[in-house]
Amino acid sequence: MQSIALVMSEAAINRHAADEAVGELRDYRSELVLRFHKSRDKGTWYYVRYQQRQKQRHRLGYWPLLKTKDVQAMVPDLVKKLGTGAEVQSSQFVTVGQLLQWYKKRVEQETLKSQSRRNGVVNVIDKHLQRRLGTVRIAMVTKAVIDEKLMLPLQSDGLMPGTIRNYFGVLKRAFATAYELDLISIDPLAGMKFVDYIQRRIMARESKLLTSDRIQVLNAVLAYEPAALVLQLLMLMFALRIGEARQLARSMVRFDRGLLAIPAHITKTGHDNNLPLTTWATAVLQAVIDSSECEHLITVKRRPLTKDQAQKLFRTSVNGKYRSHDLRKVARSTWAEMGMDYWVSERLLNHRQKGQDQAYIKADAYEVKLAALQQYHDLLFAGFDVGTMQALMNSKLRCSASKNAA
Repeated sequence: MQSIALVMSEAAINRHAADEAVGELRDYRSELVLRFHKSRDKGTWYYVRYQQRQKQRHRLGYWPLLKTKDVQAMVPDLVKKLGTGAEVQSSQFVTVGQLLQWYKKRVEQETLKSQSRRNGVVNVIDKHLQRRLGTVRIAMVTKAVIDEKLMLPLQSDGLMPGTIRNYFGVLKRAFATAYELDLISIDPLAGMKFVDYIQRRIMARESKLLTSDRIQVLNAVLAYEPAALVLQLLMLMFALRIGEARQLARSMVRFDRGLLAIPAHITKTGHDNNLPLTTWATAVLQAVIDSSECEHLITVKRRPLTKDQAQKLFRTSVNGKYRSHDLRKVARSTWAEMGMDYWVSERLLNHRQKGQDQAYIKADAYEVKLAALQQYHDLLFAGFDVGTMQALMNSKLRCSASKNAA
């Protein structure tokens, strides 16, 4: 392929990008080089210099994310850095591991993010990114390095594409944050995308439960030990995530207002989730509260469930028959079969609303959600009546409380 010398400009780049015979462009006025990628709509910027008669290329970033005027403005500082022997691609950090350690500490202090989200990022860094990329120098980070040291090993470990994408996203966010705060002079991951490495379309994980399994699941749940029973029953009744259900507390149950008021700090979306109390929900929650002296609704040895305890409790009780999120899915699928309005379902699930939906969709009205949930609970508990269900819950929970007291 040809290498053409010219006065570098956006217009010149766009003009030559259409010519597949041109492999790279060299700027007359500086030592900048733009090498086109195979797709031709992207390229990599390099600063080229000769030292002891050897040609050295220093990667600066990616076009078109980094425009011509931006990369030209970087040249004076780059020359100074190279003159002092400094790394072109790093200011405060030398290795990826140093940057990740800084980002981990920063995430741990980001109180606007949920604790579960912060823990998830820290876990990804400690268990996957740090051990695979920790010793790599930031100046050496390229697509090939990311592919060899991270993406291929993660695939070899048998991880699902969706999981790998999440890990890659944490790495991208770490570099982007450091760049935005001027802790690194160049973000080497700025032009990289997950599809550069894995082209397989990521499909939503199918539920192991069908709506026809609903009654069988309910009967199994009612036979569990109290902690597992309450955890899964509330998840099934309200389509809650396991992280939300395990943190439910007395103060969130507002019988006077007919609400289960889940605060933003324990929801995945960071938004309050106010769920109406149906006749069934009132009976179940009253039995749960009456059987315990603790603030949290679900406890082990009078202590609230941790994330790991909740997951272990769930796995042990279901013995691999389904995943925690499948209870949420079976509830949502049942709502669809009932003909529940889409936007009512979205609000009950506490999904994040997009665009103008927040302003114009009025499905958050208490009466609308109450009617929908009441219909669902009537269907879910079709083999019972409210009094029988409350008596069953009282019997199971109080019996357990008596055993623990003894």
